[in-house]
Amino acid sequence: MQTIDLVVIAVYLLASAWLGLRLSGRQRDVRDYFIGSRQLPWWAVCLSVVATETSALTVISVPGVAYLGNVTFLQVAVGYLIGRVVVAFLLLPATTGAR
Repeated sequence: MQTIDLVVIAVYLLASAWLGLRLSGRQRDVRDYFIGSRQLPWWAVCLSVVATETSALTVISVPGVAYLGNVTFLQVAVGYLIGRVVVAFLLLPATTGAR
């Protein structure tokens, strides 16, 4: 490994830890922790679901494989995102905002 590789890894880990600490602690109760008081926009929930179900191996390997010229696996990540939007609009009931 080159020195720059180690620097990039260290900066990434420190930035991730800093961001986590900076954004944590805003929950007042269990409802805030688990469902964010239902204040999240649909696109953020969609991206969160896609990111959660896509494994770390896929996140690391797909860009590398695509960079080498084989973009076949890239369709998986894009398909997840498009599929979630289609499911959200076609299969989930629309809410009126009234509770």
